[in-house]
Amino acid sequence: MRPRKAEIPSWKQEVVAELIKLMESYPVIGILDISDLPASQFQQMRQKLRGQAEIVVAKNTLVSIAIREVSRKKDPKLAELASFLRGQTGVIFTRMNPFKLSRLLRESKISAPAKPGAKAMKDVVIPAGETDFAPGPVVGELQRVGIKARIQAGKVVILEDCHLLKAGDIISKEIADVLPKFGILPLELGLKLRAAYEDGMIFTGGVLEIDEKKTLEELRLASLSAFNLALNVNYPTPLTIGLMIIKAHAAAQNLALNACLPVAQVLPMLLARANAEMLGLARAVAGRDPQALDEELRSMLGLSAPAAA
Repeated sequence: MRPRKAEIPSWKQEVVAELIKLMESYPVIGILDISDLPASQFQQMRQKLRGQAEIVVAKNTLVSIAIREVSRKKDPKLAELASFLRGQTGVIFTRMNPFKLSRLLRESKISAPAKPGAKAMKDVVIPAGETDFAPGPVVGELQRVGIKARIQAGKVVILEDCHLLKAGDIISKEIADVLPKFGILPLELGLKLRAAYEDGMIFTGGVLEIDEKKTLEELRLASLSAFNLALNVNYPTPLTIGLMIIKAHAAAQNLALNACLPVAQVLPMLLARANAEMLGLARAVAGRDPQALDEELRSMLGLSAPAAA
């Protein structure tokens, strides 16, 4: 007799069916890393994303089955998402593009108390000055982690700034116990986007984490350089054609003016230049022989009539 195939539990079938339905409905599908994220913080972040994205947490094997089924019908490229299924995983579905999704997830991170053995996400500096701590064992706790403190006038005082942690340092139990006393929450908890699929492309999490200000500045400089290049080589584009026509018009006008061509556009300037040259010549003649000018020219030059001989 053949061994009977184990029946797949109905709940697993329902989970796979739900995943398939969502994958077919949303244009953007992402794989999330939800490891080390407590359930309460996960629910907070899920609430923040409500209306913008939908998150489903399921076993990696079930997610892999759903991806395989949908990739056959929707896009073979989608199957590559399965390679990012490891550890504690969630699947996120949204209609925003992957870069906006990545930024939204980064902005949705929440601060959390330090845990022994965790890595510090940023530098932590304890400033010098008075504290609100009551004199007592707290002074010894501070001194054990390298903070110079003592009691002055009935208050616990930090004597100098203390660079307690650098980004990437492993947080010891002693430091984890001290930080909450200063109200410092050095950890950032959030959903990490390992990869996202959109329109036949897979974007890894590292690619999606861009410095927007830096990227926009680089695009602005590139656009300006391209515009200048097109203008200097007289390459007509919608942005340069207007300036090229203005530049050509000015060059043609200068040529006509310098060549004394009596065309309508430059004739007034030619007449004005001839008048100025005529007046200059008349002034030079008047300097030698005032009587050589008639009354009209003397009036134009503002000269008085010459005295009688």
